[in-house]
Amino acid sequence: MSESTAKSPAIPNGAAGLLGKFLARTGPLIVLIGLAVLLFAASPAFRNPSSWMLLGLEAAAIGVVAAGQTFVILTGGIDLSVEAMVSFSGVLAAILIAGTSKAGGQIAFGVPAAVAIGAALLVGAVIGLFQGVLITKFRMNPFIVTLGFRSMLLGVSLVWTRGAGININKDGFLSFLTDSIDIVGLKVPMPLVLVLIVYFILWWVLQQTKLGRYTYALGGNETAARLSGINVDRTKMVIYGISGFLAAIAGVLVMGRLQSGAYQNGTNMTLISVAAVVIGGTSLAGGKGGIWGTLIGVFIIRIVEAGLVYLDVPSNAKEIVIGAIIILAVMLDVVRSGEIPWLRRRAKTA
Repeated sequence: MSESTAKSPAIPNGAAGLLGKFLARTGPLIVLIGLAVLLFAASPAFRNPSSWMLLGLEAAAIGVVAAGQTFVILTGGIDLSVEAMVSFSGVLAAILIAGTSKAGGQIAFGVPAAVAIGAALLVGAVIGLFQGVLITKFRMNPFIVTLGFRSMLLGVSLVWTRGAGININKDGFLSFLTDSIDIVGLKVPMPLVLVLIVYFILWWVLQQTKLGRYTYALGGNETAARLSGINVDRTKMVIYGISGFLAAIAGVLVMGRLQSGAYQNGTNMTLISVAAVVIGGTSLAGGKGGIWGTLIGVFIIRIVEAGLVYLDVPSNAKEIVIGAIIILAVMLDVVRSGEIPWLRRRAKTA
């Protein structure tokens, strides 16, 4: 028997392709389950269901931000203004509820939380739409536009608050949005319930509507999408409006939970949202990915952060871990795209 025939048979190309697709679809979920099992085994405190609910509460705001970021990245763009929008919308809603700002004193009569929140969400959507106008009608780079708005929105928040939070009192509506509800004996945070509702709606939009199909088409090939009759400019404007609106929702959730609108409320949410999107399987180049993978990516990041706390790792290590997660997420995206020459050569010779 020759040496070549003695070797183990190779996996057929069809089977390898199916395996690759299976891992691409389920890989993030497998990682999440594995991390949860490891933390469950290593930390008795994590075995308490209240710890799981706390994890869900902490994932809620960034989950909403990452959902909007998913739409933007699917088109091949990026929104660097989301963390500033979280801060700005929370500060705006808090000022309207309290009737005062740290900078200008009495600037309005306190309004009900529902009105203040509605105004903050509307402003968030309008600012997102305006960013889309600059990107499409003036052919400005999304990176520059959203980076500029990030600076402006954070600046306005800082001026209004002078670096100190604007404290508020909860009314019935705000309490409903931020408290817990009893589901089969578990106190499930309402923000987590709202996030799941948002994800179901966005999943339906991506799968069942023209906007969803156009979103994937823009990321796959914008020129081809334009030539096929898709109104590319309008689609992009709507998508950036969605991102601004969802970031404003996150700002309201954070403000309601802390009972304070503060300049720091959105810290690091841009980086974490992008990392969650990429970890969840959405390509930074656009056109590939999905909304549920993003939610899994959010929980992967949050469970890693929770693990550092439960295992008594110094808090300063959190920034190191987040930075490593972001780099690994981008590396994973590059590997998935097949753009590394030496990996392509190895695959061909295998």
